[in-house]
Amino acid sequence: MKKSRNSFYSLIRWIKHNDVVLKIYASFVIVLVLTGVLTSLIFIKLYQKNYIASHTKLLKNQGKMIAKRVKGFEKNKKQERFERYHVYIDELERADSTDVWIVANPNAAEPLRESYVNAYVDDKSVSENTLDAVNQTFEKGRVFHNSEYDDVYGTVTLSVSVPIKRSGTGEVCGAILLVSMINKQTMGIDDGKYMIVLSVAFSVIIALIVAVVFSGNLSKSIFRLSNHISLLAREDYRTIEVKKPHSQIGLLEQSLGRLSKKLKKASEEREQLEKVRRDFFANVSHELRTPITVIRGYTETLSDGVIKDHDKVEEMYGRMLLECRGMERLVEDLFILSKMQNPDFQIEMEPVSLKQIFDDIRRSVYELGKEKKIQWKLEMPKEEDPCLILGDYGRLRQMFFVILDNAIKFSQENGVIEIQVIKEDEHFQVCIRDHGVGIKSEELPYIFEKFYTSKMRQNTKGTGLGLMIARGIALKHGSDIRVESKENEGSAFYFVFDECTSLEEFE
Repeated sequence: MKKSRNSFYSLIRWIKHNDVVLKIYASFVIVLVLTGVLTSLIFIKLYQKNYIASHTKLLKNQGKMIAKRVKGFEKNKKQERFERYHVYIDELERADSTDVWIVANPNAAEPLRESYVNAYVDDKSVSENTLDAVNQTFEKGRVFHNSEYDDVYGTVTLSVSVPIKRSGTGEVCGAILLVSMINKQTMGIDDGKYMIVLSVAFSVIIALIVAVVFSGNLSKSIFRLSNHISLLAREDYRTIEVKKPHSQIGLLEQSLGRLSKKLKKASEEREQLEKVRRDFFANVSHELRTPITVIRGYTETLSDGVIKDHDKVEEMYGRMLLECRGMERLVEDLFILSKMQNPDFQIEMEPVSLKQIFDDIRRSVYELGKEKKIQWKLEMPKEEDPCLILGDYGRLRQMFFVILDNAIKFSQENGVIEIQVIKEDEHFQVCIRDHGVGIKSEELPYIFEKFYTSKMRQNTKGTGLGLMIARGIALKHGSDIRVESKENEGSAFYFVFDECTSLEEFE
């Protein structure tokens, strides 16, 4: 009993696990059975039609032959031979379940003699349609037939009426009426149905065997896809092996493979972003902690009243103000960087002049470079060309100021900084070059990362955000920053912008 119960539960589990295969098989069986039934109905209908047509032809030939013989017997007055022939007719009736009636035409000038007549037809002996067929034969002298359910016989009958015409005059003196009983047994329809049902049942069994044999491959493919999806759900993005790339299952596996690669890439990017986030907060905390600690120390000292000297007190206030400005600059840089990295942040573009931007910046950077006695070289296109590009004036000024501030910071005493704007076709290339300490080759790939600061003494007050902000601004303007640098020889920062050639939409 327990074994039977386990077998039953195993069967239920198998059905649940193979529901797709079973549905496909059930659909196939239903279609097969419906096709078999429909084919059977069509076949039986056609068979009935062809059987009746064939049997009608046979009865017509038999009727014509009997009519010819009866006509001859009567003409030659051979009664005895007719009586012997009538025995043949009786045997024919018994063998073929066909009644052969020899009837006279009462409307003829010379009807068939009574000695040759074996039956009389009226509305009591035959059906109305059969009687009508006989009358049509009497009137028109042609063969008529019909098939219908006959109340007299209690079954479907096929009636054929063949005229008997006299020689010479052609008058219809009588008719041969053959009435054959048509039923399923006579036509063999029951046997045909039995064979059809047997064939359909046999086809279903064969389909079951074929389905069991071939459904294994489909089940394996479905389970394989299920395993792949389960691995993806567990964040296991291993490579998916596709056995048949051109099959439908193979195409699904290829799609899962592409999805797996994208999910793996997204997972790696998510981990990288999480690391960047942690590093960002760690760096921000570090950058803010130092000035806050300094300000707190000075504040506690002043609050305790330990220092009375006015000059030292003023010096502490100055250092506290300097640290506050540093924090203010850091927070402002973080705010700008956050805006630059937001995909939805859009810069309002308008025609701006590169010449005007650098004229504006030069006033500020010249003051910054006075202490080091920096010399400036500015090269621009011809005077009548305003060097128009599409951009945000304030952001572009900020970007170039960051580069120039760094150029001053890392230049030597009496150093030279070159600003060069070159027009090429419908583009402007901007180059800012210094001849200072340069950037080490191993540091070059990292200079645009958050909070990356050079270890040189010139950069002790840097936040590590300037170049990243500058690059973000360049990207928002459809450009980028390319850097060339050699240690102890200087650095060059390159920008490329599209020329603004039409002002109509901005007027």
